[in-house]
Amino acid sequence: SGATVGAEYVVGLGDFLDAGLGVGAYSKSVPSVYSRLVNRNGSEIEQDLTLKMVPFSATVRFLPLGRSAGIEPYIGAGVAVINWRYTETGDFVDFTDNSIFTDEFTAKGTATGPTILGGVLFPMGNWSVGGEIRWQKALGDIPTDLRFAGEKIDLGGVNYQAIFRLRF
Repeated sequence: SGATVGAEYVVGLGDFLDAGLGVGAYSKSVPSVYSRLVNRNGSEIEQDLTLKMVPFSATVRFLPLGRSAGIEPYIGAGVAVINWRYTETGDFVDFTDNSIFTDEFTAKGTATGPTILGGVLFPMGNWSVGGEIRWQKALGDIPTDLRFAGEKIDLGGVNYQAIFRLRF
C-alpha cells in the first residue's frame, strides 16, 4: 500500500463516452527481516524491499447519465502498461555456508494488463472534483538467476483516487 500520483488527459467521444491516456507514479519501501535467523550478536538480519512503478494507461469510460447531468458517474476499462523496478537491499544469508553478506538485488521490466475503473465527478463550471476506484492486473517477470522468492511479481491492485479535473 502507498500513495499513487498521476495525470490523465480525457477526451469526450459524444455525450456518453470518454477516452483517456494517463501516467502515474508509485514508490514504496518496506523493511524486512529473516523470521527465524539473527546475527551472531542477536541483532536482526535486515533488508529494505522497494517497488517503483510507472503505469501508463489507455481507458474508455461510459457515462450512464451523460455529460450534461449535475453529477457524472462512470465506469470504464482499458489497458495498463507498467514500467517497474523491484529492489532488495541489505544483509542476506548464504545458506551454503551460513555466512551473512551485504548486497543489492534488482529486477526490472515492463508488464501489461487490464484495468477496470469506476467513479463519480461533481462538475462546478470548468472544474470538477470526485473520486475513482481503479483495479489493475499485471505480472512482471523476475529473472531466475536473482533467486528471489518467485519468478513473478504481482503489480496489480486497487487504487482509490481523488480526482481534480479542469476542462479546457
